[in-house]
Amino acid sequence: MEFKSLGNIETSFRQIRLYAFVFAIVCVAISGYALYASYSFAKEQREKI
Repeated sequence: MEFKSLGNIETSFRQIRLYAFVFAIVCVAISGYALYASYSFAKEQREKI
């Protein structure tokens, strides 16, 4: 008799790890875009003065 639940736990853990990795990449991308947008906006405002 083999443990079927162990395989399910392993695949679930792999799936959760994949989702966490994708979520981290999305967060880094959004943060990078926010930094770029804020710096470009600040540069525009400095040029207006």
